[in-house]
Amino acid sequence: MLYALDSYNPNIDGVAVSHERIAQKLARRGHSVAVVAPARRMADYFETVDGLPVYRVRSLRVLSDRWRVPLLPLGGVRRALWDFQPDIVVISLPFILSRAALRAAQAEDVPTVGVTGTMPEWLTANLPLPRDLAERAEPAVWRAIAAYYERCDAVVGVTDTALALLRQHGLTKPGAVISNGVSLRRFRPRERDDALAARLGIDLAPTVLYTGRLDAEKGLDVWLRAVARSRDLGVEPQALIVGNGSEKKRLGRLAVELGIQGHTRLVGFLPQADYERVFSLADVFAIASTAELQSIVTLEAAASGLPLVAADAGALPELAREGYNGYLFPPGDPETMARRLAQLLGDPDEAKRMGRRSRLVALHHDIELTASSYESLFRELAGRRAGHPRSRRHGAGREESSVVG
Repeated sequence: MLYALDSYNPNIDGVAVSHERIAQKLARRGHSVAVVAPARRMADYFETVDGLPVYRVRSLRVLSDRWRVPLLPLGGVRRALWDFQPDIVVISLPFILSRAALRAAQAEDVPTVGVTGTMPEWLTANLPLPRDLAERAEPAVWRAIAAYYERCDAVVGVTDTALALLRQHGLTKPGAVISNGVSLRRFRPRERDDALAARLGIDLAPTVLYTGRLDAEKGLDVWLRAVARSRDLGVEPQALIVGNGSEKKRLGRLAVELGIQGHTRLVGFLPQADYERVFSLADVFAIASTAELQSIVTLEAAASGLPLVAADAGALPELAREGYNGYLFPPGDPETMARRLAQLLGDPDEAKRMGRRSRLVALHHDIELTASSYESLFRELAGRRAGHPRSRRHGAGREESSVVG
């Protein structure tokens, strides 16, 4: 199968990370898997990234080097399709490269699977639009997203919420719900890593953790205000924020404004081994985002055995279950979020019980189950066109080279 992704390694976000993990898992199960994604320069080329063959399509830098926009990608996508000869093309974000891949796959009669990956809130929060205009535009954006997935041969919602949102806005195609999944071996309850704590400057005070992108739709101003307010409610937590993004500098300034700069650690991205262990330093994982179709980081926190405090928005209530493994709060409400944090941090025994229940929730999202579900779906789609044999010339294992004829 060929994954066509507008966001991919080295860009780090939920879509890029989830698809890379699933693609690697399928490759380890013996499937031929490749990726077509934006290049890091204005040229088409081929490379191998963490064991996966990747066809890079020339792109332009937008805003920062994190965001790359493919330039006229149809030719590069077609060359990847002809070279790799996939049985299935998987697409996600309804952006330029994925749309080109959908068009190219349909022209070659290759089945396509569309996996939910974004919400209008992501666009409206990150584009310089007046708030009222952004809110008025959201229904139209949802309809455009649903129409994009309607063109696919199969649609996958990463949660019940994700699929339901598409149906509310016009999707009629049959769909399946398949979680992004989490490695229950890599993300698991651990003893506190004192060495990592010392390196990051984390003491033994109660710790509230967030990991992920630090961008506008993540609501991190609400998050930090809630942590600050909770310090007036009988607990004195420190804030641990892992990740980078456009809001990082503003969060540092806000911590100073709130008077909690001495209790706030903005540690940036961590190496994978450190990242898997950083959950051991926290007492609660909190997320204030209003634009989550699942939330990989919340799933990782649940698998790591942490209680959750989450905005009652998007698909977060599917992971953070009120009164069972954590608490919900109204979106954009730091006062209620602060009370929920204080409630958990003030009762360590209950927090630990809820953390054990989080692990139980995560057991239903084992990435092995995710891989098996995709295998079944891909076999079904490939079987529909078994009467149309295609030659197979895989490019895996080549040194970096041009894919331009």
